[in-house]
Parts: sequence; structure tokens; C-alpha cells
Amino acid sequence: MTKRLRVMAIVVFILAMCTGTASAFSPESSADDNNMPVIINIDGVPRMVSTEEATVGELMASIDEFIEADYKLENVSETTALCSNMIINVATITENIITKTDAIPFTVEYRETDALDYGVERVVQEGSEGVLETTIKETVSKDEVLSSEVVEEKIVKEPVTKIIEKGTARNIDGYTYKDAINVRATGYTGFDAGCNGITASGTVAKKGVIAVDPRVIPLGTKVYVPGYGVAVAEDTGGAIKGNKIDLCYNTKSEAFSWGVRNVTLYVLD
Repeated sequence: MTKRLRVMAIVVFILAMCTGTASAFSPESSADDNNMPVIINIDGVPRMVSTEEATVGELMASIDEFIEADYKLENVSETTALCSNMIINVATITENIITKTDAIPFTVEYRETDALDYGVERVVQEGSEGVLETTIKETVSKDEVLSSEVVEEKIVKEPVTKIIEKGTARNIDGYTYKDAINVRATGYTGFDAGCNGITASGTVAKKGVIAVDPRVIPLGTKVYVPGYGVAVAEDTGGAIKGNKIDLCYNTKSEAFSWGVRNVTLYVLD
């Protein structure tokens, strides 16, 4: 329970612990009146009151003109009956205004661009956090926060979005490709053992023709193999399974020079 309390300096004295005396809110009473002494501790500072009231609530109402701070009764209630030398503990209530700041996370935006190769990223704008300022009103008694209310929130600094460009261009040695496949490539000629110079597609086996597994690279696919060049998948072979290919050359010396290599094959647009 809270009330308004204004304590006048001229009636506030410190309880003398060694003598057991305290100052009063009212003039001293005579020995033959009906007043009883009551001690009111306000935030630990005692005041002596001489009263004829019957309850705590009636007493506090009678001295209301001396009270100017909100307060709460700690050890009694308003309906508690008064008795001689009773001690009433009162804790004042204050309001505090607190301002705090919090970071506002920035977002990240991705933008596709064909000015960069596929898989390449470039930061075109760094991001930065914003600042949110919050004003809070707290009602406090001693060290206890009784209530907390957000009075105002405002953004004092807007966050800056981080912008990243992602490359979509698939270029290799001047060629634009749509897919890349790691393969094991072997050089051959159209006149090697088991070959008759004609591909599975019916074309002449020559430089620029590759043999593939059609389940991986369909016949007719145009590709680029670094170190070999542009070729078309026109041939097959019994030993060519999965990610294996044969690169056709016009001479055995060229085929032997290539040998067997692990390379990346690029499927062209």
C-alpha cells in the first residue's frame, strides 16, 4: 500500500539508540493523556509519534500532511491495531528514468552479377549495426524494482545492409560453360585396337572427338577440356564407364603425349 509522505525537517530527529528516545511528528504528550508512543522507521530512520489512533491506517492518515514520498508498509498493514511502542517499518518508493542502448543487427543482401565468375563473391558495401535507444521508468523501493515500464524507444542510428555480389558467369579460357565435371581422360586414336576410324555416332574419329559414357555426358554434347580444346561427345567405348573419357587424336604420338590425366571437363552452352 502506498501513500504520499512529506516529512518536515523541524520534527525529524534521529533516534538516540543509547537512550531509547526518538523525535516526534507531533508535540510531546503529557503523562496523563491517552496518547501512546509509536516509532515509524522510514528507510531505517526512526521518528517518534504520539497518537490516539487505533490502527496503522488511521495513524498514517493523520500524519499525511508530513509525508511527501510514495511509500509502502513493510511489517504491518493498514488494518493492524496500534499498541504502545509499536515499530512500523516504512520504505519509500522512488521512480528512476533509465536510458539504455542496444545494437540492431544488420542484414546481408546478395546480388547476382554476370560481371563475376561463378562462385566468386565481392563485398560492395560493408554492413554496420544500428543503435536502438530505450527509455525505461522503474519504480524502486530500497533495492527492489517494483515495476518497469518502457517509456520510449527510438532508433538513433539505422543499420546499414551488407551487400555482396555473387558471380554467375561461368567462363574458362574465354568459353562460357554451364556445368563442370571432373573426369579421368585418356588419349587415343581412331585406329587403336578395337577402333575402325568411325565413331559410335557415325562420324570420323579425329581430333575434336571424345568418347564418353552417355549416361554421364550425352552424345552430341559440346565440351571444353583444358589442354585439349573444344570437342564433341561422339564416341563410346566398352571400358568407358562413369566419369571416364577418351580424347581422340590424329596421331599416336599426340595420344601418347597426353597419356592419362585427371582434368575438369566443361560442358559448353
